Amino acid sequence: MRYILAFDVGTTAVKAILINCETKEMRSAGAPCELTQLHPGWAEQDADQMWNAVCQASRACVAADDVDVSEIGGIVISAPWKHVIALNENGEPIRKSIIWMDGRAIEQAKRLNETMGRFVEHAQGYWTRLMWLKENEPEVWAQAKHIVGINDYFKYRATGNLCTECSDDFIHSPNAKLQQLYDEVLEKVGLAEDKDKFPPCIACTDCAGYLTQEGAAQLGLRPGMPMFGGFGDLPAVYLGSGCRAEGTAHIYLGTSSWFGELLSDRIDNYSSSWFTADDKNQGALFGLTTGGRAYEWVINRFYKEERERLGDGIYALLDREMAQVAPGCDGLIVTHWLNGEPPPLAKNAKSVFFNVTEQHQRQHFVRAMLESICYSHRRSLEKYIAQHGCPPKQISVVGGGACSDVWMQMMADILKMPVRVPDNPRYVGTMGSYYCALIGLGLKQDFSDLSRQDGGKIFTPNAANAEVYDKMFGIYMDLYPALKNLYDRLNGVY
Repeated sequence: MRYILAFDVGTTAVKAILINCETKEMRSAGAPCELTQLHPGWAEQDADQMWNAVCQASRACVAADDVDVSEIGGIVISAPWKHVIALNENGEPIRKSIIWMDGRAIEQAKRLNETMGRFVEHAQGYWTRLMWLKENEPEVWAQAKHIVGINDYFKYRATGNLCTECSDDFIHSPNAKLQQLYDEVLEKVGLAEDKDKFPPCIACTDCAGYLTQEGAAQLGLRPGMPMFGGFGDLPAVYLGSGCRAEGTAHIYLGTSSWFGELLSDRIDNYSSSWFTADDKNQGALFGLTTGGRAYEWVINRFYKEERERLGDGIYALLDREMAQVAPGCDGLIVTHWLNGEPPPLAKNAKSVFFNVTEQHQRQHFVRAMLESICYSHRRSLEKYIAQHGCPPKQISVVGGGACSDVWMQMMADILKMPVRVPDNPRYVGTMGSYYCALIGLGLKQDFSDLSRQDGGKIFTPNAANAEVYDKMFGIYMDLYPALKNLYDRLNGVY
């Protein structure tokens, strides 16, 4: 065995990465994924189109003459959590997947929380979207033999086996306390009778099956290759970023964004989003619906011609121009809430250009957008400190956004603590999947058997910028409360 083939599936793109197990050299290929937003707050994707993107990226990744696919020891995928995909008895999708960023289930969330007597989920929650589908499309629900996530669907298309894993399973849990919660929720909202629609759970390092003739042909691989359980993109990034123990935290900057940490158990009234990493760890997640997608939006609006001319070279141009803008953007705040945000904001809260003057140029708007993402993560960091009594020992920043030194200096200045950017920050999710396959193949004992990641860059906060960022952060935090009633009047409550 010479290689492992790992896939990092994001909301808008797939990356296939062939990793040399000896040298750790990587070759990669990608393909886009389509996102459909028919109404405000809705978000859907075509599961078959996403599978085709996985296959396209796979074939491109292994197409080189010097790659012998017989030397690939296994395949593993990380993919976004909480997709709701209804399959008929032939394993075919009945409708588009209702994905993690979809917030249509407003009434269901309200009813769930009232029924439970406490906050359980918001409108982007998994159970609330199941409720919406069952109540609003009963013909689809009745026809659905299986309800699966997107990684489950990929494994099924590749191997013919249906199974899920614990980070994307909200029906079964290895934790007795969580299983009691799951059972209570399902019973009270009328989903208990449907538990047989959901696939069984395996560990992320277990073999989910072997590539079928059809699956292998579509992927450009050999039949019989083992495919491991894999996991959602969240634990893949957690593990790949080095966030493998309590006291560490990380920030992910992709299409979405989040601040996250691992804990031995869940804490009441702390994070509104959790996932089960394994039988020993729970992931606390403070998520942003729109992270790097807001960056791309502002580039396309203010630098469209330059983007068409420079391609990916646009980011170097933006770094140079943003570096010339003073911290705080001369009083300008641009919020990243293009698609609304989960609590403590709201899905009906949209982006604001606040305090614009004639002196502001387009580079101010781009920098202000990135500063606002940093402000949201500072809010999460302050909640972390209030809960634990101290800051984390380390914060790693990963994802495509971490490739910008200018943005990373903003992050350190606004958080007021050092941040570490590991080598190859775009590929930390891939490396998390790679580690998963190593354990599944018996080459590593468990995740604690992995070497620490001490490389990369450290960005240290500039104390001279603390005062202006303290002021701007305070104003940013006051914006949504000041505008809430206006959002409700303009957009309705959802």
